[in-house]
Amino acid sequence: MLKMPYRFFFISLFIFFLGCAPKIVSPPPPQYLKQDLSLDEIIAKVSTDVEVLKAITDITIEKNNKPHDFFNASVLVKKPGWLHMRIYKFGMLVKDFVIKDGELHVLSGKGDKNLKKLGTEFYNAIFWWDDMSNAVMHRRENEYIIRSEDKEIHLDRATLLPLKQETMSLNTKINITYDKPRKGENGFWYSSEMEIYIKDFKFSVKLKKLLKNPSLGEFDFRTPSKI
Repeated sequence: MLKMPYRFFFISLFIFFLGCAPKIVSPPPPQYLKQDLSLDEIIAKVSTDVEVLKAITDITIEKNNKPHDFFNASVLVKKPGWLHMRIYKFGMLVKDFVIKDGELHVLSGKGDKNLKKLGTEFYNAIFWWDDMSNAVMHRRENEYIIRSEDKEIHLDRATLLPLKQETMSLNTKINITYDKPRKGENGFWYSSEMEIYIKDFKFSVKLKKLLKNPSLGEFDFRTPSKI
């Protein structure tokens, strides 16, 4: 028989580990598993009422499989092809840029030729269905595979969430993988982790929060006035 102090110790230890146990996250419902959808139906279902998405992210960068950089970012993406990204390091804003109508506008921090590529691929990773209405699609086991002239996307047939994407841009192959589905506000499901591979770089993106159609402020997509 355990003495009273030891009994309380083991009870406390049990409660501690129970409290520290990881929460079980329910997977997204397989609501489309028994449906045979067309490409137009898929795009309609995933894009309905989605005009703007706001992501709060942690981004880790590796170059040639070695740690290269880490930053936090607040990202707004809006159809058609608009993006506003604010990059923070140690809580301080170090870069602020907008991509609008195909042009890069650096609002704060040093300009970088890779900013436009990073922003564009971030937009494509989130709004993966954009510019895919004229693509072709076929089914393979548990996936829908959608191909356009320069893009291939694999979707989970049961959830319509993306699994991976391959894009050709300026003779550069860009690969994106998706993982860790999470349910956001209003029942909106999204992949909370992405890995973007561009040449020697790997961007590991963790979406801490994704907001659907947030209210926009006056300066969210403002660009510098041209003289």
